[in-house]
Amino acid sequence: MASLRLLLGLFPSTSKIEQAEKALISEFNKLNAFSESDLLKKYISLKDLITSSDFIHKRKEIESLKYKNSEEYAREKEFLTLQKSKDIVLYFRTIAGSTLKRFRDMDGSDKIKGFESLQALVQSLEFKEKIKTKEFKSTDDYKKLLDYNRLRKSTEIKEYFKFRDSKEYANFLNTDGSARLARYNELKDYVATSEFREKKKYLLDTKRFEKSEMFSSIQEFDKLKKNEDILWYFRVKDSDKFNILKERELTFSDEFEGDRLDTNKWLTNYYWGDKLDAGRFSVGTDLHAYTEKENFEVRNSLLKIITKPQKINGKAWTLGGFKVHEYNFTSGLINSGKSFRQKYGTFTAKIRLGNPMAKSAFWMLADKITPHINICRTSDGKVLFDYYAAPEKRVKGSAGSKFAKNYFIYTLEWTPDKLVWKINGATVMTQTSDVPQEPMYILLSGGLDKPINSMITTEIDWVRVYKPK
Repeated sequence: MASLRLLLGLFPSTSKIEQAEKALISEFNKLNAFSESDLLKKYISLKDLITSSDFIHKRKEIESLKYKNSEEYAREKEFLTLQKSKDIVLYFRTIAGSTLKRFRDMDGSDKIKGFESLQALVQSLEFKEKIKTKEFKSTDDYKKLLDYNRLRKSTEIKEYFKFRDSKEYANFLNTDGSARLARYNELKDYVATSEFREKKKYLLDTKRFEKSEMFSSIQEFDKLKKNEDILWYFRVKDSDKFNILKERELTFSDEFEGDRLDTNKWLTNYYWGDKLDAGRFSVGTDLHAYTEKENFEVRNSLLKIITKPQKINGKAWTLGGFKVHEYNFTSGLINSGKSFRQKYGTFTAKIRLGNPMAKSAFWMLADKITPHINICRTSDGKVLFDYYAAPEKRVKGSAGSKFAKNYFIYTLEWTPDKLVWKINGATVMTQTSDVPQEPMYILLSGGLDKPINSMITTEIDWVRVYKPK
């Protein structure tokens, strides 16, 4: 399948891959930022509130309230019953009337006392015997009898005794100061309070829940449920679209955003040349010498490694050691051997390799000649990817020259049991045996192993290394 892809050129475009990744990273960053937002915290807080058993129970309790089932209704009903009862009605009628007042004014007065004294006299047996005598009319007792009869016929006396002996007065005496009257007055005072009126109004209001803070919370939650950011967040937060970002951690990168190479990250020499203070050198069939900085250009977020015709004396490493050699070309090499090494992970870069007849490469080394991994390189008009597990043990793959002339994203995915080479996310080679098990560092280089009468530029947009979380 990889060969067919290479043959037919069935690769997503580099720009689309980058746009998709940028959009994914942007959306992932938005997701992480939104997960800490006040809006989401409010939504979660409201959701926890209105789905809680206490909230649900309280809502049912409020909605099920009925005035007829309340204490307020019972007390008002008791009050209305007492208010309509005959004894209470008659009691307050008596209080409001003038008869009781006149009775009280007369009660205990000298006039009543005098009348009662005369009444006691004339109703005595002795007095009744006196009446029978002939001389009675000439006595003082006769005058007393006349006074008694006159008083007995007076309106005041009649009304006094009539009221005193009435059921109305008996009701007044039974009711006045009674517990029943006290209860009536207590209830009357209670139903006249603003507290009772408000409670009754609340219980009679069929829309009482809609006027509550709880209902406001539900409305706010329902509004937030329709919020585009909330809908987006819950739609994507548990999706697998961010798995690649969640499962990896950026451990090394260079976007080449300055105007010079970052020497804290890169050596412009072979690692062992720097380590042994042996200076710069070339190896094998190289037709070029590596310079410190003359063959690098960092501008517009690009690193350019320039290979150009230039006569220069440099060191060549041979089996016999270092020898001075005259080179007709210069080029550049950078590596992270001093600043960064990693075992396993994803090693990727966006590169335009340039002339496929040259010797441009994105590769990896450990402390020895092997393992040696070429994530991508040019040679003999092709783009190659190969792996040396040992000096004489090589696996290789290749792609057409068009992959050198444009920008592509070249990637090596390295796990404990597999090496996978990819171009623009499409697998082009897989190796499952002799997988390296030691940390390796990355290198980017230009150069020639066959003369070319022109200047060659390898352009690197960015380099990124990830490790699994």
